[in-house]
Amino acid sequence: MLSTPSLHPFLSHFPVALAMAGLLMMGFAKRRNDTQMVQAAAFNFSAALLMGVMAIFSGLFAVDLGQWPVVEVEGHQGYSFAFVIVTIICTIYSYTNALSRNAFFFYIANVLLMAATAYSGYLLVFHSTSG
Repeated sequence: MLSTPSLHPFLSHFPVALAMAGLLMMGFAKRRNDTQMVQAAAFNFSAALLMGVMAIFSGLFAVDLGQWPVVEVEGHQGYSFAFVIVTIICTIYSYTNALSRNAFFFYIANVLLMAATAYSGYLLVFHSTSG
């Protein structure tokens, strides 16, 4: 009932929501020059990072249980690892130099990798040849 394959979809939606909320808060903080909003966005990025790591581990365990062939999962894993690495960079920027131009480059890259991860997960679940 609460096995790892059933937990992965539950855990994998938190980083998406938290990272998007952090990005929106960072945009509002830049627009309004609000330091409290920057702190809230940094917290959201930190929580997205923690949940992203948990989602990766649950996904790795789900792959080990062998629901899908590894070849089909590799693209999704690559995007998810890249998403977590860029989320680490975004989290560091959010605590050090949150409103810089370089930081916003990584924030946008984070959104693009998040979209690629979500889309590849969608294809894996709903359009898999073996699933």
